[in-house]
Amino acid sequence: MADKRPFRVVIVGASVTGLSLANMLQANGIDFLVLEAYPTVAPQVGASIGLLPHGNRILDQLGLYEKVMGIAPPIQTFNFRDTNGQILACHREMDKRIIERHGYPMVFLDRQMLLNMLYNSIKDKTKVLTNKRVVRTELVNRGVRAVTSDGTIIAGDILVGADGVHSRVRSEMWKLAGRLSPGLFDPNEHEAPPCENSCVFGISNPCPGINPGDLHCVFRNSSSYLVTGGPQGRVYWFRFQKLQEKVHGSAIPRYSEKDLQKALSESADDSILPNLKFSTLIDNKLSAFHPVGGQGGNAAIESAALLTNNLVNALKRSPSGRLTTVQVESMFADVQSRRKPRLALNHRYSHNRANTEALDTPLKKLMAIYLLPLVDEQVVTLGYCSQHPGGEMLDMLPVNHHENLIPYKQELLCEPTSRGSIQWVLVVTYVVFTVIAASAGKYGPNPTDGSVPHDHWIDKASILSLEALKVNAFGHSIQPIIIVMVEGYRGRNELTPLGL
Repeated sequence: MADKRPFRVVIVGASVTGLSLANMLQANGIDFLVLEAYPTVAPQVGASIGLLPHGNRILDQLGLYEKVMGIAPPIQTFNFRDTNGQILACHREMDKRIIERHGYPMVFLDRQMLLNMLYNSIKDKTKVLTNKRVVRTELVNRGVRAVTSDGTIIAGDILVGADGVHSRVRSEMWKLAGRLSPGLFDPNEHEAPPCENSCVFGISNPCPGINPGDLHCVFRNSSSYLVTGGPQGRVYWFRFQKLQEKVHGSAIPRYSEKDLQKALSESADDSILPNLKFSTLIDNKLSAFHPVGGQGGNAAIESAALLTNNLVNALKRSPSGRLTTVQVESMFADVQSRRKPRLALNHRYSHNRANTEALDTPLKKLMAIYLLPLVDEQVVTLGYCSQHPGGEMLDMLPVNHHENLIPYKQELLCEPTSRGSIQWVLVVTYVVFTVIAASAGKYGPNPTDGSVPHDHWIDKASILSLEALKVNAFGHSIQPIIIVMVEGYRGRNELTPLGL
């Protein structure tokens, strides 16, 4: 008998990823079920989240952007501080600059606030089940089943793991792959993820000197702080600490309450501002503190959007409203292949920024302490926003009009791609032919009639009188001259040879 149940996506975890995906599926009329391990959907665990322009653009498509802006002030001021909390550089009106470039601001708010917005936007709350910890997954004929700790069995067509970095779903995937497709995953993959920094984060009540919309980056040897002012004056903070050595997989430490208290006590006298110690943030705590390895809320929202795009397109091409195993594998493989380069870029950016703010090497210290105060707002804005234009969006939902100087990739005629090794082949070919053209006749036989070589560059004013080869050379020389002149006026090139 044919299965009359509509196509269903089982989402494990009512996280930012899980609830964002649920809202996207809801907008496209695709059935879903969210399984959350804990008793409540949005507990207060002392976590904040920063929403960047490309993340806000997707939330705008889901009708949530205005709700976010009704609660959270945009980041207006970037403050970079040294070990003593003294200002290295201060850039104001950054909200205007970021909105001017990308159409949306950067905002910080409680992770709980965002989860509540996402949850409240789900029309049928029975599709979000709490106290449903998934302990096992099973592949069945053209589908999957999730088995929870209380014995509940949930059937669906595909299952998406949104249950955090220590994902149960990922572990189940590895086990299934090992049994059904040996060699599909590297057996040591679970030991591959590296970790170089620990992080303690929290939310504190209002503190003097930390105003709503302020962002403070405090540079210290082997550690750093990110402190922002959020809604109702509350203060969001993160303390990053360089580990003694890079660790991988199961060797990544899971900190106890004792480890947490030790880390807080050892750093209590660190200066955030000249007159504000870290101990003040600790004493003014609004919620419990937690150690964490890292967060990627915007990347998670992007991945959910791309998965939704692929799923909607695949279902449109399927007359039966169902997907075969081959179609599902192709859909997920496409998501992975398209997301992997961008996530690698995000990883390098985060890694480099963490090392710079922790003054990891003499060069990083030179950049942070001595060169950063010399650059202007345009360079700082570019440094924080260079990755935004490559963000994903929901292809099937309209985007509210927001003026932006820098187009997103979907607004271009074609998405920029790297030329790879072919660019060097073209460069070498160009140089070879340039040398040949420049030396034409130079190394040939000398005139035997005593005539003197004549240079038409000097005594001819019109380009029409030049030889064909020299016209070509003249045209090629004009191009780099114009490029150097234009690029030399860009703020980002102010400290480069082009700006001299």
